[in-house]
Amino acid sequence: MKFLYRASITFIKTLMHFVWNMRIIGMNDIHFKSGCIVCANHQSAFDPPFLGSILPFECYFMAKAELFKNKAFGALIAYFNAIPVHRMGFTRGTIQKFVSLLNNKKNIMIFPEGSRKSFSAKPGIAKIAWETDAPIYPVKIENVDDLWACFFRKKQLRFIFREPFYAKEYKALVAESEYKKLATMILDRINGIENEHRNS
Repeated sequence: MKFLYRASITFIKTLMHFVWNMRIIGMNDIHFKSGCIVCANHQSAFDPPFLGSILPFECYFMAKAELFKNKAFGALIAYFNAIPVHRMGFTRGTIQKFVSLLNNKKNIMIFPEGSRKSFSAKPGIAKIAWETDAPIYPVKIENVDDLWACFFRKKQLRFIFREPFYAKEYKALVAESEYKKLATMILDRINGIENEHRNS
């Protein structure tokens, strides 16, 4: 792990603990494997640095290409492994970049909704997961959009780790081309309602 990366996540993690009443649930039970996909719900611009700061490894993640227009800021987030993507989202080129990272045992962080304004999963995460069969670690982030309540100890900034899985566990339920359906299942798994699919 790069020195400044480690120093930064240590600082952010400490800040979350003391200022925003952070609680991490379930992570100690997980044995992370390299070349994995960490996926979470997306509520805030703080999601990537906050989630990245509690993970024991570096992650690559997507960032809007507009953020790179400012060269200084672009260089800063690139140091922290941000990869620019255009508004059309998961293009074939973008997918191939992330597939290549996973094949080289790098770890990636993805938010299935794609943006904070979306409430449905985009199919890109499913295509990446299907092509690589990388382990998927779902995480539910709670109250990152209500940091004042966390500051006053009315709520906790919570990271809830769900049971890891592989996309091909759903092979019997989803055809290879049904990426949208699989992406929705991944998002449901993050939100803890995956059993509805398994039991249906």
